[in-house]
Amino acid sequence: MNVKLEPTKFVKVKDVVIPDVFYRRMQTGIEKVDAAFGGGILPGSSVTLTARAGLGKTTLMLQILQALHKNGHKVGYCSTEESVAQLALTCKRLEVKDLLVCNESDVDTISKLMDNLDVIVVDSFQGLTAGRLRNRELEKYLIEKLVVRAKETECAVFMICHHTKAGGIKGSSLIIHAVDVNMGIRGVRDGEANMRCIYFDKNRFGPAHELMTTMLYAGYDFDSEVIIPDKVNKKKQPKIEQRKQLISLLEANKELTLQQGCDKLKMDSTRLGYLLRELVSEGFVVKKGRGGEAIWHIANRQGEPSEDLA
Repeated sequence: MNVKLEPTKFVKVKDVVIPDVFYRRMQTGIEKVDAAFGGGILPGSSVTLTARAGLGKTTLMLQILQALHKNGHKVGYCSTEESVAQLALTCKRLEVKDLLVCNESDVDTISKLMDNLDVIVVDSFQGLTAGRLRNRELEKYLIEKLVVRAKETECAVFMICHHTKAGGIKGSSLIIHAVDVNMGIRGVRDGEANMRCIYFDKNRFGPAHELMTTMLYAGYDFDSEVIIPDKVNKKKQPKIEQRKQLISLLEANKELTLQQGCDKLKMDSTRLGYLLRELVSEGFVVKKGRGGEAIWHIANRQGEPSEDLA
């Protein structure tokens, strides 16, 4: 990965001249958003944003760009996935009126657009192209091009990224290490369906903390107070009840397969497998066999299971 970091000799930090760009933040005027970035968005910074579909990646970026525009910054949104008409429809719902939008996937063309912008959003990184380059070679070229151009032009670049089932960015780990900021959006467990947590896994220029907010039809409501219900009891109670049901089923049957347990308890195999492994590790249950042929039964011990097991 070449992001144009030239080799240097050792030098005392007191003698290093810090460029003034590090003290110039672009503020949105949305207090919570500016605070989350560490006082505003740093010119020339590179940012990834990932979340599963439907959680509001596009909505968040459109609102941030509109707020930056109101504060006098030049902003643009390049989409490889939605037409400008679709973006305009979304903007109408969010009452966003002043953005520059385009359909463009060629990274070299996009990098030229950065000369005249303060902030650009690329949606999505995985939809970008560069001639005939493919796979890892393409990914490496895209990252180097955007990160280097961001520094050269002082145009901050936000790259919306596809989300894997495991919760990370689709592709290799090159991008998460090369960029300055890794952001994400997730739903709030035990909260209302419209609650969102905007979090920072990495932030070279500010804190890596979380911003709790609510997403409504008209966009994110950053002024709302998010109250999360008591998570302790809500998290523990379902697990306790599931363990009790599983133990009762094991006690009522000499042997139990994973499929039998799923059918009888109306539980998915991932959750049931987790509970069974937990009971095996505690010595309460014994497993015989492997894969789909595996069976579980109560270990040979005296007395009933203790309350802490159930």
